[in-house]
Parts: sequence; C-alpha cells; structure tokens
Amino acid sequence: MFRKFIFVLILQSIISPSMSLAEEMSLESLLKRAYENNSLIQAQKAKFNAEDSLIAAKSTLDDPMVGISTLNRGNETTYGVISQRLRFPVKYYLQGKAQKSRALAEKAKLVSQSFEVRRKVIDAYYGIFALQKVIQLTEANMQAVREFSRVAERKYAAGRASQGDSMKAHFELTNLELDLIRFKQQEEAMQAKLRAILNDQTIKPIQLAKQELGVPTNDLRSIRLSLEKLSQALQEKSPNLQSEIHKLEEAETKSSLSKWEYAPDFQLQYQKRMSGLPEDSDIFMVQMSVPLWFWKKGSEASAASSRKMAQENRLRSRTDNLVAKIQDLQGKVETGAKTLKIYKTSLIPQAQGAYNSSKAAYRANKTSFLDLLDSERSLFKVRTGYYRSLQMYVSHLATLEAELGFEVSNINRGKK
Repeated sequence: MFRKFIFVLILQSIISPSMSLAEEMSLESLLKRAYENNSLIQAQKAKFNAEDSLIAAKSTLDDPMVGISTLNRGNETTYGVISQRLRFPVKYYLQGKAQKSRALAEKAKLVSQSFEVRRKVIDAYYGIFALQKVIQLTEANMQAVREFSRVAERKYAAGRASQGDSMKAHFELTNLELDLIRFKQQEEAMQAKLRAILNDQTIKPIQLAKQELGVPTNDLRSIRLSLEKLSQALQEKSPNLQSEIHKLEEAETKSSLSKWEYAPDFQLQYQKRMSGLPEDSDIFMVQMSVPLWFWKKGSEASAASSRKMAQENRLRSRTDNLVAKIQDLQGKVETGAKTLKIYKTSLIPQAQGAYNSSKAAYRANKTSFLDLLDSERSLFKVRTGYYRSLQMYVSHLATLEAELGFEVSNINRGKK
C-alpha cells in the first residue's frame, strides 16, 4: 500500500508540471494574460474611465463664490457675500448627455482594442505554430536528403550512378540549411512579438511543434446578408462603428446645445450684513445674461452644425469601407477553409505517394536522382504550404472577428 502511495505521488509530480506547462502555452491562457496586461488595453481603459468620470462634472453647477464687500455711506457697513452662477437648466442636461456619448465612444474603442489584441495574439500563436512545424519538417527533410546522399554515394561506388547525384544532394542540403536559419530567425521574431503583446518579457518561448492544432471551424451565416442589412448589422455590433455612432451622437447634442446658448444664464447673489448700519440692509440680487453679440452665438452654432455633418459623412464612409472589408475577409476565410480541405484530402496524400514511389524507384535504379529530388521538394512544399495556409486562414478569421466585434468561429479564447 505504501509503495502504491509513493508511486502515485511520483506520477503526479511528473504529470502536474507538464499539464501546467501545457496550460501556460494554451491560446486561452495567453489571451487571458493579454487582456490583463496589454499596455494599449490598459491605456484605453484609463481613457474611458477619465471620460466617464467627467459626466457628473459636465452636469454640475460651478462652485459658488464667497467674499466680503464694504459700503461707506457716512458710516461703514460690511457685508458677507455669496454668489452662484446658473446656466439655463437645459444646458446642464445637454452637456452631460454629450459627455456620456463621448465616454461611450471610448468604451467602444476599448472593446475594439480588446478584439485587436485578441487578433494579434491568435496571429502570433498560429504563426509560431506554423514556423515550428516548418522547422520540424525542414530538419526531417535534411535528414532524408542526407540519406539520399549516402545512397547516392553507395551507388556511385558500385558504378550504378554518377558522382553528380551526390553533389546534387549536398547542394540541396545546403539550401535547406539556409532555409532553416531563416525559419528559426522568423520564429524568434514571432516569439518576441508575442512577448510584446503580452507586455511580459520574462515569458518563456512557447513550444508547439509537438502539438497538432486543428483547423478552427466557422459559421458565417450571420453575415451572409444583403448590403443594406449587413450595413445595419455592423452599425449595431461593430465596436469601430459604434464608436463613430457615439461620436455622431455627441456632435448632434453639441449642435443642440449651441442653439440653447441663446437662452440666458443667471447670476444669483446674496449679501448679509455683518457689521455697521442699517441693521436690516441684507441684499439679494439676480442678474441675467443678454445674448447681445448674437453673431458670436450664430458662429458657434454654425460650427457645431458643420461638425455634426462631418461626423455623419465620416460614419457613412467608415460603414461603406467596413462592409467592403467584411465581404473581402469573408471570401478569404471561405477560400482558406476550402484550401485546407484540399491540402488534407488531395495534395498531401498525392505528394506523399509520389515521394514514396520515387524513393523506392531510385533505390531500384528505375528513376533518376533528379526525379527523387523533385518529389522530395514537392512534398516539402505541400507540407509547409499546409501550415502556412492554416496560419493565413486563422489570421483572416481573427481579423474578420475583430472587425465584426463578435466571434464566428471556435478559436480558443480568453475571458475579456
């Protein structure tokens, strides 16, 4: 019994670290870390909090003024004075409403920034996976070419092949070594990019070569709409367009506010006798602003109206451009899914079969070394092409979701 207990403890000590490491390398955990640590998300969150905090300030009265005044009418009388400036009540409401729209625009930008960080993490994750797989395939291919070289040398020694076969093998091996150096440099750069997105330079390089990430599925039915309906759906859900819509609401509110500037503001003042005569000389005063310089108000109203018109056109342009971009990305995602299916069902099996056939034929002196190298290159190109196509497909899918503002795939995701 004791031995069994010790065995379980040892087994747990072996398995637990590996499970923890796998969890740390998972896309979900990396996304969660990015949402918590990314500097751009934190900066946008602070910007939203700042604008949100100003809503109360824009809807609140100015501070009252207190002071002392002295009146000398043969005898000196001292008054304590308190005054309060009051804008026309509607103005406070409109100022607060405009600021709330401004805060909501920043909140939409925060959502957009979170989706953009999500896109970058997914891009880097699958980019690292694809490069590590390509590196793995390159190293395996180098080993295969070394084997070709040994076979060619034995055949040359037996007088069944020319020395050129061995030289071609060495040339192919050198090219693969150069490719390997370039792929490793690209993979290191991608690891550095991921650390920058996570805002954590201490994170260890993630290793995905031993894993086999599946092809994320997608459901694009929600965006297979007419142009008019797609435009409407995007205005309701896209954080980028939501930000522009809230900016338009702010501009409309400020345009209304500029017209209310013709309404008078008030100044209330109360003076309480503190010393001197007469004893019952408390004073209450009400002042009202007169919009005498009406051209100033008119100019401000005209400027606010022009800003509203500019934002309307900006929203229309952004909507049209986004609709076009969504349609382009939708086509790329659908093409990418079909491409990956063709790789799996046709290209890879065909290239593998051709390679196996050429390899056996060369050993039996039924084909040339050049044909063998061609089949080897074709298989390598197809295999690496699959992983690069997977990376591109996922990149287009994540970009589509970032632009939409909602998810249409089963890509692993962290909690926003």
